[in-house]
Order: sequence, then structure tokens, then C-alpha cells
Amino acid sequence: MNDLNALRVFLAIMEAGSTSKAGLALGRSQSYVSKVLAQLRDELDDPLFIRNAQGLTPTSYAIALEPKIKHALNQISEALAPDHFSPSALDKITLHLIEPYLISCGKEIIQAIRKQTEAPIEIRQWTKISESLLLTEEVDLAVHALTDKPQSIYQKYIHTGTGELFGNKKGEYVKYLIADLNEHIDLYKLLKSDAEATIFVDNHALMTQLLDDCYTVRYQTTEVPEKAPVQLDLAILTKASRKNEHKIQWLISIIDPILRQYKPLSYSQTSAVSVK
Repeated sequence: MNDLNALRVFLAIMEAGSTSKAGLALGRSQSYVSKVLAQLRDELDDPLFIRNAQGLTPTSYAIALEPKIKHALNQISEALAPDHFSPSALDKITLHLIEPYLISCGKEIIQAIRKQTEAPIEIRQWTKISESLLLTEEVDLAVHALTDKPQSIYQKYIHTGTGELFGNKKGEYVKYLIADLNEHIDLYKLLKSDAEATIFVDNHALMTQLLDDCYTVRYQTTEVPEKAPVQLDLAILTKASRKNEHKIQWLISIIDPILRQYKPLSYSQTSAVSVK
């Protein structure tokens, strides 16, 4: 097993539990992953994974291999990393932020990065594929709610947020949808148990325009989360195997203090902030 790409495919299957999901995480086709797996099975003389109703279950040999391969790949990455890190030498920086923070902190983050490098900066709203893009290293850092994620994703806690009802409370409730956060849960009911969302939008500008006639939840941070009816922990995310990279540590040192100073903007402003 001398091919580093094959080692990465093996780890992706261990993490995903299927060749299709592993292919998605790696940005490769299922047929490619299956072909590599077949080669590994032949080379190592072990099935590595047994197919069942739930997907692929690793053999005892595969389970024993996983930590050794992870350690070996980390050592190779560290050995190939340059001894001296210079932001000015970066080719590109890619960030995905949950929208309240993208709106409130995005400009300041761009300005802080630009002071140290002229590299292109791509900063986008978090989407359903952002996590897989972190794993394929197409995204360097992301900002999202701290949730139960796989060990392949490193999460650095920043602070806890909560919310308050805002707008015309005699009108309809507008649920502001944010990917991988509140599509299937109704956190607003913790603030008003009899509230029923009848309008659903994922565009912040449109949601803001509706607030003369409707109401929603205004997101804000809290210093006493134990007393907050709604609690959302914010985190910086990156691929776990990259968390000690110079580039990642440099980005965290810039973004972390900006996020900690997050303040919700007034809904009377075009850059107002809301969630749920």
C-alpha cells in the first residue's frame, strides 16, 4: 500500500461507511473508490470491509490499520510542510460562514486577512456540501454551530448565542432557514410555544423586508447561556488533520477574535442579522 491516495481512500471509507459517501467526501467517483478498494484488498490479502444492510463494516484488520495510517499521513504532511510560513506566499484562502456571521463579520475578516496577504479570498455562505469540502481541503475554515460531527472535523468553540422574537408579533412567523442548522427543528417554539411558522425563506434580505408585517427570531450572543431559552454554540471548523497547519492556525488567529466581538445589527439596517 504505497500509494498515498489509496491510503486516503481507505480512511475516507472508514469514516463514511460506504464507497459512495467516501467518493463524495474525496470529490471522486464511486467507481474510482471501488477500484482503489479492490486493489487494496488484493494487495493486503484482506477484505477490509464487509457489506451489510447498514453499508460497509470494517474488518478487525482494517480497524487495526486505521490509527497507524492516520499517524503516518500526519507525519508525512508535517514533513512536507515548509519550515517558515508566510501569508504573502499563499495561493488562495477559502472560508464558509453561517450567514449571521457572514453578514456581520465577513467584511472585517476580509480586511484583516488582506492586511497580511494579497492572495485571492473566497468567502461564502455555509451550504450542505461545506463539510465535505472541508474534508477535501477545498475549504480551509468554516464557521457554523458546534454540533455532533465526525472526528475528521475539528471544532473550536467560540461562544454561545441565543435569540429574541423581533418584528410585528401580530403577524405571521417567518422561519429563516440556515443549512444544517434549523431545517428540521423549531427552536423558536422555545421562545413562543404556540408560534407556527407559515413563511419559510433562506434569503436574509427578503426576510428583513417582511418584518413590518411579520416577525422572526433575532440572533444574539449571551454571557449567561445557562439562563437562555435558546442556546446555539458557535465554532470554527476545519479538517482535523489540518488543525496544526501554519495556514490554519494563522487564519484562526485572525478570525477567532473577530467572531468573539460579534454584535447583532439593527433590523433597520440592510445588513441586519437573524437566524431560525
